Amino acid sequence: MITMMSVFKILMPMLYLVVWGTYIWLFYTDHPTARRLCTRFAMITVIMHTICTASRGIILDRLPMGAPAEFFCALALAMLATYLVIEIRIKAKNTGFLVTGLSFLFVFVGSAFSTTSPEVSPFLNDPGFAAHAVLVLFAYTAMSLSFLFAMLYLILNRQLMRHQFGLLFRRSPSLEVLERMSVGAVKMGVPLLFASLCLGHLWMYDLADRMDSEMAVMLSPWDPKILISWVILLGYSVGLLGNRFLGWRGKRMNIMAVVAFFTVVSAMGLVYHFFPSFHNFKSNQPISALSGFPETAAQMLALNEEAGR
Repeated sequence: MITMMSVFKILMPMLYLVVWGTYIWLFYTDHPTARRLCTRFAMITVIMHTICTASRGIILDRLPMGAPAEFFCALALAMLATYLVIEIRIKAKNTGFLVTGLSFLFVFVGSAFSTTSPEVSPFLNDPGFAAHAVLVLFAYTAMSLSFLFAMLYLILNRQLMRHQFGLLFRRSPSLEVLERMSVGAVKMGVPLLFASLCLGHLWMYDLADRMDSEMAVMLSPWDPKILISWVILLGYSVGLLGNRFLGWRGKRMNIMAVVAFFTVVSAMGLVYHFFPSFHNFKSNQPISALSGFPETAAQMLALNEEAGR
């Protein structure tokens, strides 16, 4: 199994590079062979990467998303898999070179800087937390793709207004299709984020039942990161309702998608750096003293085990 992991470590960046190269070939030439092969290569890569991730999880006995390098690899998989769903649903392939290029960069960085025994949170061994983390990853990946397609829409719309019809304009999908791709990504992200929040709440209460009462009271649904996540979910849901029932279309809708994404990134950054939260699960980084938690998640679990004896 270890040998297989070493092979995958070299093979995965090569597969992503082939996928990226095929989509670039399609973008520059619009060749029918490239159009036929690009999606197939991407699907094979997603399947192989999923097998690799599952195998690594079995070896490590945890979700392989603890170290930064592991997270980059998981992000590459989530990005390519989410894009494939959108591409197949909308049947637009000419934006693939952007997404697959980013995916290749992430998996290359993740494979190049991976370590055999990184320090990670012991919560990654818990199936409930692992499922919650995977759903969160895919949800925000979908939101990121919505931002990417919205930005491309605004760039092409600007070129159209200026009558600048270069290669990007000629090869990209129509503005209507780009808007459908942006909205389609949000349609994927909203239910995934809702599911992740519901599962996160269930996991939190389950964890509280396994901890002593003094520790359990600090697992609060009013945690800043949980609250901001619900606000984000509400904001994107309002956007979908406006698009569906109020006729929010075109440039305004895509500007809203860009502003929403920047707001999400800014809000999460502020909450992470300036508000106490029990969501800090890094084993090598202490949780804010204001939260009243022990310094590491490992100590939390240790106290939990002692309380159960």
